[in-house]
Amino acid sequence: MYWKEHYTTRTKNSYSGYSTIYNDEPRFNFSELLDHMETFTEVYKKCKDDHPAIREAKCFDAQYPQMMLGIMQNDLFCGRADIFPLGMNAQYINSEWGFAMNFKWVDEKIADKSIPENNRGRLETLRKFWSNHTSTKRFLAEMEPTDKVYIVTGGVSDGTVLDLEGQPHAASALQRVAGIFLDYEKLLDYGLSGLYKLTEEKQKEHPENDSNFYEGIRISLKTIMRTMEWYADEAAKLYCKETEEQRKTDLKEIERICRKLITEKPGSFREAIQLVIIYTLMDGAREWGRMDDYLAPYYAEDLKKGILDEEEAIRLLTSFWQLMIVKEQVTDDRVIIGGLGRKHPKEADELAMVIMEVSRRVKDIVPQLTLRMYDGMNPKLYEKAMECIGEGTTYPMLYKDENIIPGVMNVFGISYEEALGWMPLGCGEFTIDHRIIVSPNSILNMANVLWGTINGGYDSTGKYRLTPNETYLTDYKTFDELWNTFCKNVAFLTDVSARNHSRGYVIIAGDMSLNLHNLLYDGCLDAGKGVISGGTPKCGGSDEIYGIVTCSDSLYAIKKCVFKDKTISAEKMMDALKSDFAGYEEERAVMLNVDKYGNDLDEVDDMMKDVHEMVCFTMLDISGKYYGLDCFGMVNINNRDNTTQGRNTGATPDGRRAGESLTNANNPTAGMDKKGVTAFLNSLLKARGDIHFGVVQNIKFSKETFNDKRQSVIFPLMDSYFGRGGTQAMISVIGKEDLENARKEPQKYSNLIVRVGGFSARYIELADDVQQDILNRTLN
Repeated sequence: MYWKEHYTTRTKNSYSGYSTIYNDEPRFNFSELLDHMETFTEVYKKCKDDHPAIREAKCFDAQYPQMMLGIMQNDLFCGRADIFPLGMNAQYINSEWGFAMNFKWVDEKIADKSIPENNRGRLETLRKFWSNHTSTKRFLAEMEPTDKVYIVTGGVSDGTVLDLEGQPHAASALQRVAGIFLDYEKLLDYGLSGLYKLTEEKQKEHPENDSNFYEGIRISLKTIMRTMEWYADEAAKLYCKETEEQRKTDLKEIERICRKLITEKPGSFREAIQLVIIYTLMDGAREWGRMDDYLAPYYAEDLKKGILDEEEAIRLLTSFWQLMIVKEQVTDDRVIIGGLGRKHPKEADELAMVIMEVSRRVKDIVPQLTLRMYDGMNPKLYEKAMECIGEGTTYPMLYKDENIIPGVMNVFGISYEEALGWMPLGCGEFTIDHRIIVSPNSILNMANVLWGTINGGYDSTGKYRLTPNETYLTDYKTFDELWNTFCKNVAFLTDVSARNHSRGYVIIAGDMSLNLHNLLYDGCLDAGKGVISGGTPKCGGSDEIYGIVTCSDSLYAIKKCVFKDKTISAEKMMDALKSDFAGYEEERAVMLNVDKYGNDLDEVDDMMKDVHEMVCFTMLDISGKYYGLDCFGMVNINNRDNTTQGRNTGATPDGRRAGESLTNANNPTAGMDKKGVTAFLNSLLKARGDIHFGVVQNIKFSKETFNDKRQSVIFPLMDSYFGRGGTQAMISVIGKEDLENARKEPQKYSNLIVRVGGFSARYIELADDVQQDILNRTLN
């Protein structure tokens, strides 16, 4: 792929021998790619003044099937795509949306003297045009100058990559429409041709709506059909060259299915999977919904007919998993199984067992398999889940419906029936299946908010403005004064984030209608409006926070040391922090020895609870009141950004040194939970679970404890945790010695998978400081 995801480090050579075949080579050579980019640009120029749905559809049609990659030797389905240096999508990559250009790639080619001068000139012409037409450029150009003081924004503007990691900041903004869960049941019930007819019917039912809205959807559906035909032809070509009989059979089946799906809806398990893959890939959605439920009827019927057995289903799903893996979108690709509200619970449970077995055998970092548990659930599902986790799979992640649904009803303002459709997306944020949009488009570094609060609004260097206050730690007469300023800073940055979140939606809605999203989201076809333009029941957003426990432990240390016990003066504490404790070892020892969250100590745990509730309510207060956001809330997750954010955060009053990782989600500081797993879980349970849009709980067990004492220790422990209101658990089972040895001899540990936070990763692929952070986390 030309434009790689942030976490990508894999190469064909380093992963030779894996059954998963990676997209290592582009289908287009440089000359063909340049031709495509010029064609795409001309299409855009001709339709840039059209209705957004038409503009999007025409550019979408110019993009496919050109962006598709061929069928690899062990693929049982078609559905691989390249990422070109120029393209469009609701979430083209993580921090680029709408119409996007990879200016870095273009500039490298322009500077490459081995490329003929005329081709470099063509690239310069393209660059000049798109420097003023990408969606991110528009977002940055229209941002209020005062907002730019406080928010660092990611993405490529006029060719300069704005480096989120190189500048201390308290808040940052992304621009995307993420967390999309399509209505797969509707997709499978209608098929492509049926959906095409449905748009015609809805247009006739609603003559008051703009016809361009429906026409854009139909053009996009035709592009998918044309891409399916291209894939059918590709399979036919490969069939003619193939000599191995089983492979010939599989290629013939790929061709048959692709041709059928152009005009008919799927009628089998294999056909249903193929339609789900191709629609999702071309739509740009990154989550896969309640797979056990929407595929259950096809699985059950095929078993009944003898078309497939369990092993054949595993073979098919394994290929499906491999196509997810090669996308290398490691913080997404959620597959949900289990839970209340499924339409086919008995059949879905049978398929859920198969799905878990596939993840156990494939053992990779995606899909992010998620089990929604509930009272009365088939116990075999839980037993199978714990078996998979015990083998080091890290999946499935466990969620408890009864403990989550009341909170979902509360924060989204919806009924119980609607809340049954809750989904954890990406790194652990909540949304409602094909009904509500809550893209996580902003970030708040809680430790840097505190730094601004105690340092006149600036970071530890005094160079970068973080918060609007001008007061210092030495100015506060009481802890309550400091707390009030801290709360005001959180509210101020939340307001800035929400305002820019909303503005991002307005800009992308002006660029494109999100045609394929609209087709499979409730309300859009009847309203004649897009998912972020009033078509869905609710459209909002979420704000990711990092370092909440670093912040709360630091606030407690300030309260204890400066205001209560007066063991350290405000002046000396600030001097110690600014010097990163150099020459202040005694003061640091005092700060480190202050009680820490995670040990079931009410006073310090209450500080974390107070910060948690303050942030939650501050963000919820945006919902339905400001900026056109129907719902807005806090998510306390982690996707390695506790480490990347920590790199640009000064030393903190909890004793943490500058540049070290912030705490992971609402877990204790690594190594500071010293009273055992029961005390650890008791602390976790003190923060309210009904006022946020998603919180991650990471729990790590040693192999010996989890596997040898599962019945006597693990099951009772988890039963107690979930029985007392625990919402979620992401469990890692690993030996500390494995982590230590992997750092010494990484080539021997390529299969070692670890839980980073809201996602899993191969340990040896992570940055050194992220590896160290994971190594430091307590093993129970």
